[in-house]
Order: sequence, then structure tokens, then C-alpha cells
Amino acid sequence: MQGPSTDLTIRSRYGWLRDLIPIYSPVQLALNAAAILLILWLHDWRALVTQHTALPLLLGWALQFMRRPSTMHLSHTQAAWVEATLSEQKFYDRSETDGRWWRTNQDWWQRWPNHCVELQIDLSAGDGVTLIAPRDVMETIRTAFEQMEEHGDCWFDGERPFALDPPDTAPLPPTAHVPGTAIGAASVLAMIWLLATRGPDGIVDWGLSAAALAEGRFETIVLHMVTHGGLWHLVMNLSVLAAIGGMLTARLGPPPLAWLRFLLLFVFSALAGAALFLVLHPMGSVPMVGASGGIYGLIALLLRTRADGGPLLSIKSKKVRRSGWALLKENAFLFVLLALMSWFGDAAIGLAWEAHLGGFLFGMIAGPWFVPRTARSKGDAAAASVQPALSTIG
Repeated sequence: MQGPSTDLTIRSRYGWLRDLIPIYSPVQLALNAAAILLILWLHDWRALVTQHTALPLLLGWALQFMRRPSTMHLSHTQAAWVEATLSEQKFYDRSETDGRWWRTNQDWWQRWPNHCVELQIDLSAGDGVTLIAPRDVMETIRTAFEQMEEHGDCWFDGERPFALDPPDTAPLPPTAHVPGTAIGAASVLAMIWLLATRGPDGIVDWGLSAAALAEGRFETIVLHMVTHGGLWHLVMNLSVLAAIGGMLTARLGPPPLAWLRFLLLFVFSALAGAALFLVLHPMGSVPMVGASGGIYGLIALLLRTRADGGPLLSIKSKKVRRSGWALLKENAFLFVLLALMSWFGDAAIGLAWEAHLGGFLFGMIAGPWFVPRTARSKGDAAAASVQPALSTIG
């Protein structure tokens, strides 16, 4: 179905500088100005530099940034599939005046010019077709292409445009959620214990830092993995763990060995994240807490494994590289968000990106050793079979 080879690279339509100020129409400009003027009218000019107003403004910017106009070059076969899908799913209607596709059942104020889907013949790009759409829509379309390439025929889920469900998807067994649930339960019990015995300030006692190790509190090397800085931190990590835990466990073989592999990968990834944190802060006294380092190791291995048990994806594959870049951008956004919250608030809030990076690198590089030997063998055989072809091309 792919037709002629295309790289499915998503590019900005107007350039990154304009994307930083994601206003592409007079309607958006008016709504953004009205929101700022409303805040000024309800409070005063100083309201713009408080925690309560900075966070909504930042989230509003993020939502508009996610929908920034983007382009992607397609073959004629791919473009025909996009148009056929738009017609079949009925999430979009084609305008008879300009030929663009608009979301159905939207009010007039939601029909911003940059939120439509458009296909243009691009003679300058090898007689292909340029797809123009909001960034989040474009990401979904690209994912649909990749899923069809990986799984063959797929079924639409019927609830979201372009969202696909592979027809061979089977429900996960309850046993697949055991190790993730165990880590989550340990994290919840740790928070309850600390709050009950030491109060909110006692959380730092289980945090890892160079100063804590210098004082001989080596137990923090392990305890920090199940300790969290607050309820929102705990909920965020447990939500990610619940989303990926079952899928990864099911790809690690039958239980109980799959449980052991999952837990060992989590622990060693967390230790790798802790090691990088300590290396970059050899004299630091600010404690680090959270299961994020271990979770990022799990995410990294999940990116390299396949749902159908096929060979592991190479680190150099487009999917892995793009996912790594997406995680990097998400961490950058979280870093800015937490920095602004700390600046406008009273408490210092930081992001242990070092632990995220260390855990992710460990899971990406060493994670395959936690996969059953048979799956690794299939991956090595597949890599050996394509190597001669690659060498002749290069």
C-alpha cells in the first residue's frame, strides 16, 4: 500500500520561529488577546506572573502548539488512501469551494483555517502530493501508515480518525499486569508510610543525593525508586506504568520469568539513572526521588520490541530514533513547565532528567538482554540476513 518510497517526515509549514508563537489566523489572535485581557481585568498586570495564571497560559500555548500546521510528502497511493479514509470515516467533510477537509460537528469558532486537512500536488518533490494538516493529525496519519506496514491489513477503531487497531490484537492476560502492579503498590505504600511516620518533609529522607551517600545513607539507592515528591508525581508515574507494564510483560515470555525480567530491568534502569544523576551532581545535596528512571528503561525496551514477537528493532531505525526525539522534547517541555511553576511559586520543583536519560539509555542498549533468548536469536538472525544487502547499497 505504501507505493513509492517516502520517508514520512513531518515538517513545519511556516517555520519553527513562528511555531513558537502558534497563532496562524485572526480568530486565534483575537481569542488569545481576549484571554490575556480577561486575566488583566479580573486581577491586575501582576497576575500574569503568578503560578495560578502562568500555568493556564502555558497549557493554552501547548494545546495550540500541538495543532501547529505541518506538511508531509506522500506518494499518490498514500494520498489516495488518505482521501478514501476521510470519506469513509465521516470525521471530516470536504468543502466544495476550496477542496479542503474540515472536521464535522464543529462550531464556527472552532473552524480555524490551520485546522483543516489539505492535499496539494507537489511537482517540485518528484510529482508527489503534499499533505497539510495540524501536527497532531499528521502524527496519527503517519502512525497509521507505519502500523499498516508492520501488521498488514488493519481495522479502524471507529472512535478516532485514522486510529488503527491491528486485527490480531488479543487482550492481555491478567498475569501481565503483576510486576507493574507490584511496583505501583510499593510506591503507594512508601508514600503512605512516609506521610504517616515522618510527615510531608520526610520524603526527602528517602531521596538519593551525593550528600545522602556521604552521610552513609546507602539505603536511598534503592528507596528512592519507590518514593515520590507528591500525589501528582505518583499518579503521573503510575499512569505511565499502567499503560506500558502489561504490554512489555507480555513480550518478555511466560510468567514467572517475565515478571523477573520486568522487575530486573526496572531496577537496573533506575540504578543507571541514579548513577548518571550522581555523576553529573557529585557534590549535590538536592535529593532525587521517583520511579521515572526505571520507567524510562521499560519504555526504551518497549520501543524496540514488537507486539507480534518479531525481531527487535534496531536503535538506528526511524521509529526508535523518532520516539527518542519525542521523549527528549517531552522532557524539555516538562523542564520548562516545572521551572515556571517553581519560579512563580514558593517551592522549588525540579526534573531529574539525568535519571530519565540514564534509565532510557540502559533500556535501549542493555534492554534486549532481558528479552527471552529465542526472541534475541530471531533478531540477530534477521540482522545478519539484511546486512549483505545493506553493504551493497552503501
